[in-house]
Amino acid sequence: QVSRVHAEHLRPSRRGHEAEGEMADLVLQHMNAQNRPFNAQNIADALGRHGIKKGPAQKHLDALADKGAINVKEAGKQKVYFALQTAAVMAPAEVAEAEATIKAREGEVVRARTENQRRHAKLAALAQQLTVKQMKAKTAQLTVDNTAVETKLAPLRAAQGADVSPADLAKMEKEFVELVDMWSGRKRRFNDAFETVLEGGGMAKKKFADDVGVEFDPAGAAEQLAEYKALVDVIKRKKQLEARQKKFKQFAS
Repeated sequence: QVSRVHAEHLRPSRRGHEAEGEMADLVLQHMNAQNRPFNAQNIADALGRHGIKKGPAQKHLDALADKGAINVKEAGKQKVYFALQTAAVMAPAEVAEAEATIKAREGEVVRARTENQRRHAKLAALAQQLTVKQMKAKTAQLTVDNTAVETKLAPLRAAQGADVSPADLAKMEKEFVELVDMWSGRKRRFNDAFETVLEGGGMAKKKFADDVGVEFDPAGAAEQLAEYKALVDVIKRKKQLEARQKKFKQFAS
C-alpha cells in the first residue's frame, strides 16, 4: 500500500499535462506569429511573463520539433528553431506579373496625383475670380464712374478754342517756369528762416505762427507744387533738346 501511494505521487497529474500542452501551444503560436529563427533563450525572453524559462522553453521546442510542428537546425551544440514555411511559393512568371501590376498601379498613382494637383490649381484660380454677383456690382460701379467722366468731358469737347501758336506756347511755358521757380524758392527760403527761429527760440511751431500771423499753404499745396515742378523739369528738358537740335542744324549747314 505504501508503494502504491508513492507511485501515485510520482505519476504526473492530468492538470500538469494540460499545462504543459498549453505552454507548448503558446510557444508554437509565438513562433508562427513572428516567423523568424528562435533558440531557447529567445523564447524565454519573449514568454517569460507566462512562466516559461529557458529550461522549459528548450523542452517545448524539442517536443514541437519531434512532432514536426516546427523545424530545427543544429549548428554544433547550438539549435535554432523556426516555424514551418507552408506558404505557397510563387512561380517566376507569377512574380513578374505581380511586379508588372505593382508598377502599373504606381504609374496610376502618379497620374492621379498630377491630375489632383492640376484640379487644385484650377480651383484656386477660380476662387480668385469674381462671382456673377460681384461682376454685376463692379459693372454698375464702372458705369456710374464712366457717366461722371463723360459729364466732365462734355464741355471740353463742345468748346471751340483758338489754336495756340508756337510763340504763345513758348511764352506761357516761360512764365509758368518762372512762377513755379519763384514759388518753390520763396517756400524754401521761408522754411529755412522759420526753422532757424524756432530752433533758437524753443517755441512750438503752431503757437509761433499764430503769434506772428503766418499763413501756411492750404492742404494739398505741397502735392500741387510737386506736380508743377515735375512739369517744369519736362519743359526744361524739352528746351535743352530743342537748343541742341538747333545747334546741330547750324553746324550741319
